[in-house]
Amino acid sequence: MAKRIGDIEEQLFVSLHDLVFIDVPYLEKYIFVHTNGKAYSRAWISRQMKALQTEGYIKSFPVAKATTRGNDRLVYTLDTRGIQETKEILGEADWDARWTQRTPTYVFHSLRMAHIQAAYASNSDDLFGFKEFFSERRAYRNYGEHVRDSSGKGRQSATTVIRPDGAFVLEREVQAQSLQILFLVELERSRQRIDVTLNKIRRYNEYVRKSAFKEDQVFGDSIRTVRVLFISNNETERNQLMRNAQKADARELEKIGGALLFATYEDVMRDPYGAIWKAGHSSDPEQLYSLYKKIE
Repeated sequence: MAKRIGDIEEQLFVSLHDLVFIDVPYLEKYIFVHTNGKAYSRAWISRQMKALQTEGYIKSFPVAKATTRGNDRLVYTLDTRGIQETKEILGEADWDARWTQRTPTYVFHSLRMAHIQAAYASNSDDLFGFKEFFSERRAYRNYGEHVRDSSGKGRQSATTVIRPDGAFVLEREVQAQSLQILFLVELERSRQRIDVTLNKIRRYNEYVRKSAFKEDQVFGDSIRTVRVLFISNNETERNQLMRNAQKADARELEKIGGALLFATYEDVMRDPYGAIWKAGHSSDPEQLYSLYKKIE
């Protein structure tokens, strides 16, 4: 038996609201899927998306891809009626039409983040369950102190900010108590400068040092540890990024069982919960770890 179409549309609108952009492969793998795991036909999906676009729920546009053609190049985002529908589903909608006016490079980056989110949400693990995903705009946090200006308005410094590309929480029950791990995702560009990497890690380390993850209104009040996932295009870039990161101070993360973990996008897509991660402070730089395994 297939999902009711209404359920599928609801999942589609919420996914678009959180991720802004999704593509045809995402639709086939994670949205238009029967309960037995089999995808709807591409022709059927195309008809449904065209109908939703005609009715003003979504809009699409092509982006240049050297390796694909036709429908594979289409990217979808919310349109006016879809935004209103999402408000009905979620109770509110955090949406700005300017977010859809992005360069192809940004769109591709967002699509990869969408597939990473779905890889974790749609797969399972023996110990931890997937609890929630946080888009880039929801994962943005300012851990600085509020300082009042001359008008009495509270402000926070722009230098006390973490801005991961996304985040997610895994959860398990231990002796009737919830144990949650927060994973902050950095989907790295191919030529990130070392100073950018070091500054990101410094801010994550400070975020943990100030215990800003505890009782967070967004992430929840059961987070026990924080780990940062750096995902690179290939092994060469992963290894270079890891070498650069070892120059940073991540001791506050390590004190609470956190870590800087490094893998490739292909590894995450292939085996998201597997032992695919190298750890920045491991005694053996070639040792591979799963998401929550203790670093040795």
